[in-house]
Amino acid sequence: MGKASWLILLTVLAVCAGIGRAKPPVFEYPSAVLDIYDADGSCWTGMDASGAFPARVVPEQWLVGPPPSVDSAVTLPVDHWIDLAFSGRLVGGDGNDIVLTETGRAGEQALLFVTDGADQEYLLTKVAIGTSMKQDLSVLGIDLEGVLLPFAPRAIRLVALDLAGQSPGFDLSNVQARVSHDCEAKASCPNPVGGATGISPYAKLTWVPGCSADRHVIYFGEVASQVGRASPHDVSERAGTLALQYPPQPRDANTFEPPALGLGRTYYWRVDEAGVGDRGSGTLTPGDVWSFTVADHLVIDDFEGYDLKEHFLYETWQTRGRADMSIEQAIALSCRQSMLFRYQYDSVWSSEVVCTFAEPQDWVRPQAKVLEFMVRGAAGNVTKGRMYVAIGDGQTEQRAPYAGDLGLLAEPRWHACRIALSEFKNVNLANVTSIAIGLCPATTDSEEHGTGTLYIDDILLRPVLGTGGPQADLTADGTVDYQDLQRLAKDWLYDRARVFAVAAPNEPILWYDFEGNAKDRAGTADGEIRGRCDFHLGVYGQAIHFMNEGDAVTIPEAASVFGQVREAITIAFWQQGEDSTHLNDTLCCSNYVYGVSNPAVAIHLGCWRNPGQYRWDCGSPWSFGNRVAGWHQDKSEWAGRWNHWAFTKDIRTGRMEIYLNGELYDSLTGANTPITGITSFEIGSGWYGRYDGMIDDFRVYNYALSPAEIAHVATRGTGVLPQPPDSPADLNADGAVNLRDLAVLATQWLQTNLWP
Repeated sequence: MGKASWLILLTVLAVCAGIGRAKPPVFEYPSAVLDIYDADGSCWTGMDASGAFPARVVPEQWLVGPPPSVDSAVTLPVDHWIDLAFSGRLVGGDGNDIVLTETGRAGEQALLFVTDGADQEYLLTKVAIGTSMKQDLSVLGIDLEGVLLPFAPRAIRLVALDLAGQSPGFDLSNVQARVSHDCEAKASCPNPVGGATGISPYAKLTWVPGCSADRHVIYFGEVASQVGRASPHDVSERAGTLALQYPPQPRDANTFEPPALGLGRTYYWRVDEAGVGDRGSGTLTPGDVWSFTVADHLVIDDFEGYDLKEHFLYETWQTRGRADMSIEQAIALSCRQSMLFRYQYDSVWSSEVVCTFAEPQDWVRPQAKVLEFMVRGAAGNVTKGRMYVAIGDGQTEQRAPYAGDLGLLAEPRWHACRIALSEFKNVNLANVTSIAIGLCPATTDSEEHGTGTLYIDDILLRPVLGTGGPQADLTADGTVDYQDLQRLAKDWLYDRARVFAVAAPNEPILWYDFEGNAKDRAGTADGEIRGRCDFHLGVYGQAIHFMNEGDAVTIPEAASVFGQVREAITIAFWQQGEDSTHLNDTLCCSNYVYGVSNPAVAIHLGCWRNPGQYRWDCGSPWSFGNRVAGWHQDKSEWAGRWNHWAFTKDIRTGRMEIYLNGELYDSLTGANTPITGITSFEIGSGWYGRYDGMIDDFRVYNYALSPAEIAHVATRGTGVLPQPPDSPADLNADGAVNLRDLAVLATQWLQTNLWP
């Protein structure tokens, strides 16, 4: 098999002691941070090992494995969240199965989800701390008994709800969970968890072997279909078989160190288990195909690990020539501090700050192409010299000049400065021992000199960088390729001026047009506006705007309204979300009690990471079998423009559907659970949290509307959307996606904006 497919077969002969023996579940600390969301783009703070606040903390160090101390904690302000993975499956047992420890008692609250480590999640409960206002530890236990999930739980997600406390936020000291490492017939419990993102380029892969396995056949590559189809005969015949001897691994979790993992790239792997078992010698049990995506950058130094007590800047960074440096906390890029660099150079002396690494760094393995560092200048700085980066490998040090405009040195704002690593041809980049940033004269003029002050932050390695991209780069990955062709095909023959076939529906049982109020046009259930909602121009007249904690519209007569819903329902509305820091939006839902009962009806759009996930829940009791869910194709489907959404369910057919702008968007069959027990309902807030944005023309019907009836509702009978959405694939902006757009894509085929 050629290099293009990069499919690697490894037959790992690992006769592990104890394979197949059942082990009792044990309580463990998390093994990895899967995802972490800093809503305000500041930095992570919390309590250090002595309990002092505020301190710069690294969640991966504070929450993975045992904590630094019983007093340490990571503070999660409102709308921040963290996903913590465990090395095996979370299971129920006697007593509590998940234990959270929070420091301080000031009424902090958070939502606790259990997840598969990728896209599936279940909201377990809301955790709340007491209000003694003492800096005591609170230990919260959650029992998993009775929780039935269609996925193997591997992680928890904690979403902070408020700003209570002196910190302020939910101060998570540590998490433990009951974890099982029991084997299955095939390989299981991969680490990284399937679908994980942000993985280190130096990661090793582990898994729990099948019960009867005495050796493992590993397939690894960048093409999912090839990894899924590969067989030992096929691969060994064309690529050869590499055999590696591995010692027994802890808890029978075997380890594979993959080839160089490139920053920002997605990889797929599979483990087939070979063993004797009940089916005779030579049995091969195929494994699942797992994937993970490597982080898109590697931090060299973000200057957040230094202080004036123990970790001094000068222990890592020094100056050469005429230079001075210090930690600067008044001016920083995104977190709490940067490095202040005062320079002074002339024809004799350059001016440098230089970092010598305690251990040599390998910049080749992550396949980095670009060194990036952020610079902020100051008015009055001399800009006629030369700025450069010097990299050393212990034997050789080489300078490479920054080729951009040095006018940035006099601008009091942050600039990204980039230098291609290919400039350092004389340095062994697999053994980098030092990096320096400096300034010197640009000419040999003996009179040339310069002085000034710079701020430096976030020195990173990146694979490639884009600066604006070809028009036909629909996937924003820097290159016009087959992925953009697939995206264009999705909208093929889209017509912005499309006329829908319409049919008049029956009257809705609830209808809010939000013309400055929440009166029900159906005449039975006026809503009550809660919080500080206001009204703006909508699709038809005015629309209600939700933007604050506590904003919602509640329906006092919900029991009588939804009592008319027997076998089917349709909820339809116009929506324009806002790209706020809040990314766990519930647009509407029925009654629920955290940790006790889930809503019979709930709609979520734009959840978690951009472009976000959608969720349509309908049925009582709540179940995954009555949930339509997936990823949005584009963020524009929920934010920045008006979209018409319609959600239907008919228990007689077992079908649930979602319509976006008059067209079927997603569907599910086999959803037969009834729609009962609705005694309260709210719009603009709910189960996952509050919604940021506007809603107009909100309607509820007591049957599942047909496509023509949904089109009638969306267009108020005209068949033409009043706010027709643009398609990103309309490259020539003529309102349609057709051969003309394909021609534009063809002319830009394989064009790239990747730098260097």
